[in-house]
Amino acid sequence: MRELTRPWPAGTPTWVDLSADDPEAAAASYAELLGWKCVRPDTREYWLCSVDGQEVGGIGAKRPGGLPSRWTTYLATDQLDRTLDLVVAHGGRMVVRPSDIEQHGLMAIVADPDGAIFGLWEAAEHVGTDRRTDPGSLVWSEALSRDFEAAKAFYVAVFGYEAEEIGGDGPRYAALYAGGRPVAGIAELHPDLPAGALSPQWLPIFATTGADAAVAQVRAGGGGVVCEPFDTDFGRMTILRDAESAPFSVIHLG
Repeated sequence: MRELTRPWPAGTPTWVDLSADDPEAAAASYAELLGWKCVRPDTREYWLCSVDGQEVGGIGAKRPGGLPSRWTTYLATDQLDRTLDLVVAHGGRMVVRPSDIEQHGLMAIVADPDGAIFGLWEAAEHVGTDRRTDPGSLVWSEALSRDFEAAKAFYVAVFGYEAEEIGGDGPRYAALYAGGRPVAGIAELHPDLPAGALSPQWLPIFATTGADAAVAQVRAGGGGVVCEPFDTDFGRMTILRDAESAPFSVIHLG
C-alpha cells in the first residue's frame, strides 16, 4: 500500500465507519469475521480497525436521532461547504451539520435525493485509507438506488465524476471515475429483491477469504443474508447483515 500524503481527488471514498448501538460488540464481531485489529485509542466510543497495521475503517456509537445501525462511506472534498451546497441544490439534504474532528479534518453527513446517506470529508491530517485487495480490506463502495438515472445525474453534478455504464441485461450499473481512475459505483436496486431487503444506501464491500464461509459465520453470530453468494467477474460475493442489521458486502476476489 502506498503512503497517503495528500487528499484524494473529490468524490473518492476515503473512509468507512459503522454506527452501532453496541460498538464494542460490533468491533469484536467484525474483527473475528474479517481479521481486523480493532483498537479504542481514547475515551470516545470509537474503534479504529486495521489489517496488518493499515487502517480500514472505524466503528462507533450511533448519534441520537433514531437512524438504524449503518455503514457510512465518506467521499473526499476539498471544499466541504461548496460540496454541501451542491448536494442541497441537486435535491439532496444535510443529515449532520459540518463539524471539525480534532486535527483530522472536517466532516458532514448528507443524503442523496433517494435517501442514501453518505459522508463528506475535507481532509487535514487524516487523508483516509486506500483500497486494497488483501482479506479484510475495503475493496469498493457503491451507491444503491431505486432511480438509476437520477442517482447518476446527482453524483456527476456534485462531484464531477465521469460515469461509465457497465453491463447489459438486468439492473443497471455505472462506474464512477475521479482523477482518471474508477473510485466507486452506482447500482440500480434489483426490482426482484424482497420488500425491505435493501434500501438506497452506500454499500461497502470488503475482501474475504471465502464468501460462503462468511455467510455461515455471520449467521452464527446473529446476522443474516440479503443475497446468497453469487459469482461475478471479479470474484464470489454476498451481501450480509450484521447482528444489528447493518448491510455490508464481502467478496472473495478471484
